[in-house]
Amino acid sequence: MSSAAIIGAGSVGSTIASFLIWGGAYEEIIMVDVNKERCQGEVMDLQDAGFLTDTQVRMGDFKDASSASIVIITAGAKQRKGETREALLKRNVRILSSIAKSILPVSKETLVLLVANPVDILTQIFQEISGIPRERVFGSGTFLDTMRLRTELAQRYNVAATHIHTYIVGMHGDLQIPLWGVGNVGSVPVEEFFRLTEKDKKAIGAAARDKAYKIINAKGSTYYGIGACVAKLSAGFTQNRHQIYQLSAWHPKYGCYLSWPAVVSKKGIQDIVPVALTVEEKAVVDKAAATIKFGVKNALNPQMSKL
Repeated sequence: MSSAAIIGAGSVGSTIASFLIWGGAYEEIIMVDVNKERCQGEVMDLQDAGFLTDTQVRMGDFKDASSASIVIITAGAKQRKGETREALLKRNVRILSSIAKSILPVSKETLVLLVANPVDILTQIFQEISGIPRERVFGSGTFLDTMRLRTELAQRYNVAATHIHTYIVGMHGDLQIPLWGVGNVGSVPVEEFFRLTEKDKKAIGAAARDKAYKIINAKGSTYYGIGACVAKLSAGFTQNRHQIYQLSAWHPKYGCYLSWPAVVSKKGIQDIVPVALTVEEKAVVDKAAATIKFGVKNALNPQMSKL
């Protein structure tokens, strides 16, 4: 039976589950959360939507997750008032360490998708503390940022977002950069098709990068966009589509996890797409890689590197 185990039944986890039900991607969806009452409530609510695709939804535990087709981890600590990013990261490391200990050993076919932020750093940390092969552990990375970039272009120039092929690479957050030079629309370079000026590119890139802040200021959190992205990502892997997705994956050239285009299959990350960078793009990616490495090293004590 194909199944997705979602660890964390909050707004993001539950929204991901609803998109998975709508798409009929799995026969069964298992919700796992330390807050049993909240989790049971979400399960009952989601079960009422299961008739759309005959998807079974139930509450489970970490043992159930260990044999799922894919484990989607949304659980993570929220930043407290006055708390430093370093302190928040270390709290999230403790959460991930607890999750890893609880689900191990996992099936040899089980994939793990991280959603909690800072996603590039936490994805690498989870891989290191769990020991699950790198190709089977990945994060949502800049997938949503890339979709926001394509949507921004679509809205400005009246071209369907699904026909705009360009990516944002680096690190989800401030150290991300659009790859204008390699993008295309109907085989025509993005810059040429839309006649983009440097001013246009800066404005569009900033709009994609900063949209989350605007949403959070208006309603407190974001979950529809990331829910749709994670549902599409997870199905791309487990349904063996061999498609190219923008996500956080191990990049051997940089020696760390990095948001980058990759070919996916039911075995995990199949290939990293070789992308030519400009001098400016390389500078941002280099800084992103250094930041991710520092974050991982700073958060993990040597004795925590293995369970």
